[in-house]
Amino acid sequence: MAHDTSHKLHMTVESLLAEPVLRGRLLGGKAGLRREVTWCLPLAELPPPPGADRPAAGEDLAGIAVYAPAAELVAAPDSRRLLSGLAARGAAAVLARLQQGIEPDLGPLMRAADTAGLPLVRLAPEADYHRVGRLVAVKSIADTAHVLEYSVRVHRTLGEVFAAGSGLPALARSMATLSGGSVLILDRGGELLARAERDRAASDAEWQELADAVHAKAGGGRPHPPHAGHHHVAARDLDVAAPWGERLHVVCAPVGVAGEPYGTVAVVEPVLAPESHALAQHRVIVEQGAPLVASEILRQRSVTEAEERSRDDFLDTLVHGRFTDAHELEARSRHYRFDMDARHAVFVVAMPAASAARAQAVQRAVAGAADAAGGGAGGGPGGTGQGAAGAAPGHGKGFTMATLMGRLLVVVAEFAAADAAAPFDAQAEKTALQRYGRWLHRLVTGRADAAAQIAYGRAATGAAGVAASFREARITLELSGRVQVPEVCGYAELRVFAAVEEAAASAQGREFAREVLEPLRRADGQTGNLEQVVLAYIAESGNLNAAARRLQLHRNTMLYKLERASRALQMDVRSAETQFTVWLAHRIQTLNDSLRVLQAELSPPA
Repeated sequence: MAHDTSHKLHMTVESLLAEPVLRGRLLGGKAGLRREVTWCLPLAELPPPPGADRPAAGEDLAGIAVYAPAAELVAAPDSRRLLSGLAARGAAAVLARLQQGIEPDLGPLMRAADTAGLPLVRLAPEADYHRVGRLVAVKSIADTAHVLEYSVRVHRTLGEVFAAGSGLPALARSMATLSGGSVLILDRGGELLARAERDRAASDAEWQELADAVHAKAGGGRPHPPHAGHHHVAARDLDVAAPWGERLHVVCAPVGVAGEPYGTVAVVEPVLAPESHALAQHRVIVEQGAPLVASEILRQRSVTEAEERSRDDFLDTLVHGRFTDAHELEARSRHYRFDMDARHAVFVVAMPAASAARAQAVQRAVAGAADAAGGGAGGGPGGTGQGAAGAAPGHGKGFTMATLMGRLLVVVAEFAAADAAAPFDAQAEKTALQRYGRWLHRLVTGRADAAAQIAYGRAATGAAGVAASFREARITLELSGRVQVPEVCGYAELRVFAAVEEAAASAQGREFAREVLEPLRRADGQTGNLEQVVLAYIAESGNLNAAARRLQLHRNTMLYKLERASRALQMDVRSAETQFTVWLAHRIQTLNDSLRVLQAELSPPA
């Protein structure tokens, strides 16, 4: 359960009763000793309670110690109603001054104070209003000055660490040193960004589990509304169960900029209900630390976003082959550690329908898994090890980068560094491509929670090889929507299309496909039904019954349509030569349709 403990930063009724003039004079209302005291006013000068002529203003007496003659309180028509009303309006305490030589019956007042939870304090006759009011004012100002002095010292200490640019871990260590407890810094999703441990060496998983508990109880790092009648205090107290079995006391504050939540900063102590002075210091630490943590997160986010934009621009230029000159290519390749003498392959993933945030999470997961497998811009995905969905299969410190291009996730991966001493093994490279494609499919489908199509091109050398591999990957992905292919498919697996690509791009190839297929399409109107019939017949190796079953047609209907197709083609579709002619024309047409869709994307700007 979270508690609002803003009063613990200020003077309370309990601390006020430690003064000699008030010591040992509590008559009732012990439950309200932790009420905050900020000022003292006579009962006669209090504003009237809210009514028809005065709208309710919340706890309009918050922090006020009400000074009144005891005789006036005793003479009130309904003392219980009087004290409960003051308590409801937020009054901190009632200070009842006795008159010299008069001892009124305070029993009803004491019972009313206990019922209302409002401290009732007996004042000696010499404790006039000026003396008590001056005492409350001096102590309130002194406590506030002490808090401000400590706040300035904490802010200066943490500010020096922030100015040094040491990052979140250094801020966490400084806060832990100041507080004497462990410190957690969480992002808006509850992920542990940094921690500083004190007196407890727990595993990463246990600290993350504790961070999840703090995040859940703190309301996801969102600022809570201020307590009515009080200054807004961001810090909160939480009682949290640690994964290792202890009950922990946590003082936390939301981290945010301009109302946008960025996360949570928390001081953790392995004791429940720590000493009040230490608790007040912890609240100051997290409140002073939260803005600096927010600034550091904002700075890191800005740097990360700038790096991501630059990386995405490099990758987009690389796969499309749009570098203006060799010097630019060399300079940027050196910055991103792209080896222009190594072999790379491009993988293209048609992302399922998902939110932009989920697509970016998949992209970062690919990059993160590559970083875990290797170093630099990413881990090399080639090699012989089997990679699970959480770790890319890798064989060294190769280049791997991923970016989102619209609805496509594009991954460029190095599969073999230039090594003249090692013989090139085409079969091993093919196996590595297939393995990485399957790993990528598991990761994407697991993170996006939907089916995905993975297409990739053949590995090739240098920047020109990346552009060629991307072109092949895009052609493969486009073909996957027109012909039946596996969910992970490489350009080399579509051997037929690869073989006829040059012919398909020629005028003779396009004319050949048109002359063969146009009669079939024209003979059966706009449905293209005769073309489908012939292709099904070819796919079933000339088996009439099997082709009829595939198309769910009667055998006689199938036979009639094949005779019509033969007349349209002016060739017998039962001959192997005719079947090959139609099959080849269909492959050329399908490839040309895919290339036409990709023409604008794959062609560099003029």
